Amino acid sequence: MPPAGLSTTDPPGERRPPARDELIVARATPPGAAALAVVRIDGAGARDIVQRLFVPAGRRSPIDTPRTMIFGHWRDPLSGDRLDEGLTVFFPAPHSYTGNDLAEFHGHGGAVAPRRLVEAVLACGARLAEPGEFTRRAFLNGRLDLAQAEAVADLISAQTDAAARIAQRQLVGELSSRIHALRDDLLTLAAEIEARIDFPEEDLDPADQSRLAAAFAAALVDLRTLAETRRRGRLLREGARVALIGRPNAGKSSLLNALVRMERAIVTPHPGTTRDVIECTLDLHGIPVTLVDTAGLRESHDPIEQLGIERTRREIERADLVLRVVDLTESPAPAIDAELSDGGRPADITVFNKLDLAPDHAPPCQGDACSVSATRGDGMADLERLLVARLDAAGAGETESGFAVNLRQGELLDRARAALHAARAAFDQGLSGEFVMVDLREALDALSAILGLEVGDAVLDRIFSRFCIGK
Repeated sequence: MPPAGLSTTDPPGERRPPARDELIVARATPPGAAALAVVRIDGAGARDIVQRLFVPAGRRSPIDTPRTMIFGHWRDPLSGDRLDEGLTVFFPAPHSYTGNDLAEFHGHGGAVAPRRLVEAVLACGARLAEPGEFTRRAFLNGRLDLAQAEAVADLISAQTDAAARIAQRQLVGELSSRIHALRDDLLTLAAEIEARIDFPEEDLDPADQSRLAAAFAAALVDLRTLAETRRRGRLLREGARVALIGRPNAGKSSLLNALVRMERAIVTPHPGTTRDVIECTLDLHGIPVTLVDTAGLRESHDPIEQLGIERTRREIERADLVLRVVDLTESPAPAIDAELSDGGRPADITVFNKLDLAPDHAPPCQGDACSVSATRGDGMADLERLLVARLDAAGAGETESGFAVNLRQGELLDRARAALHAARAAFDQGLSGEFVMVDLREALDALSAILGLEVGDAVLDRIFSRFCIGK
C-alpha cells in the first residue's frame, strides 16, 4: 500500500483538473516595483492573443519569427488603447516550456502595467493560471518528469548556492536517470522471474541463483543510498536549526551577533535580557542555517522568565544542532542542570565564550568544543568550521552524487526498499515466482511514482500547489 498521503488514485468526488491546453495567463515575475515584468500565456489560443494584442514596431511578427524577441506595444482588445510597450516572444508547440503554444510579454514592472496586460488577456477568453500550472503542463505533456518538475520549485526556493546546485542537477535529470536505471534493473529482474513462472519445469541453476541474488542486493544498496539523502535534502531546502543555550549572561546573544556579523540581538551586561527566542538566518558555507538565541537557563520564579525557559526547552527539541555556551569568567564554569537544559539530550557543540576576559581558563579546541571571544572574534573561524563539520555529518553537505531527495521521494524509496526486501526474502526461500513478483511489482510502482509514471491528480495537486503562480 502507498504511504499515507501518497495515494495514486483520486478520491471519489474530487474535482478533475482543467484541460492541459486551456488558455491561461499569469504574471511570471514577483509583484512590486521593478524595471521589468513578464506576463506568460499558454494554451490553445496563445497565438491568437499575440496577434490581437501585440503591434510590432517593425515588419517582423513574433508569430512569423518564433523564439525571437520582437519590440512593439500592446493594445486593449476592446478600446484599442495603448497598454504598454516592450518585447514579445512566441514559442510554438511542442517546442516550448509547457509543450503547448506559449507566449511571453516582457513589459514594464510595477503594479499597474502588468495588471492591465493580464486583464487584456482575460478579456480575450483566458483564465488565471493556478499555482504551478505551467510546470504541471510541462510534466503532463512529457517535457519534464515529476522529479524534474519538483526540482523547478526547489531551484526557485533555494536559499544557498549548494541548494541551487543540487536542484539544477536534478532539473537536468541526474536523479531521474538514476531512478530510471534502477527501475530498468528491476524490470530485467522481473522479466527473468516471470519467465520462470511460465516455465516452472526448468530448474534455476546455482549460477543463475547467485546472479539474481546479486541483482537484488545491488538494487537494495542503490535504494538505501538514495533514501539516505532525504535528510540532506531537508536541511538544504528548509535549513538547519541551531539552538544557542546556556546560563544567563553566558554571551549567547553576542555569539549570535558574531555569527551573523550584525547586531541582531540586544546585548547588555545584565543577566536575563533575552526572554523570548530570537531567530536569524545565514548561509554557512552553502548550508542555510537558522540560529535561535534562547532565554538563559536557570531556576527562576519570574513567570515571564519561566515562559522563556519553557520555550528554550521546546527549541532544544526542534533543533538539528544544539550549541551550549559557557562563560569562561565563572570559575569554575558551572554545569547546566540536565533537567533545565535538555531533558537528557547532550549538546552537540560546547562553546566556551569570553576568551578575551579569561584566556587562562580556556580549554583546548578539540572534539566538539572550542573557545571563542564573541565580542573580539577570537576562535570564531574555528567555531564555524566545527559547525559546518557537524552539519555535514548530519547530512547537510554536498556529496559527489549531488542527490537530495525530498520527503515524497524519500517515502517512495522506503516503500520500494521494503517491497524489494520482501521480494528477496521470498526468492531466497525458494518460493514460487508469483510470490516474488507481488512485492517486486510494488517496488516498481513506487519507483514509477517518483518519476510521475503512476500518480493521480490528488498527488499532482499537492505537489504543484507549492509552486508560485506563473511557474
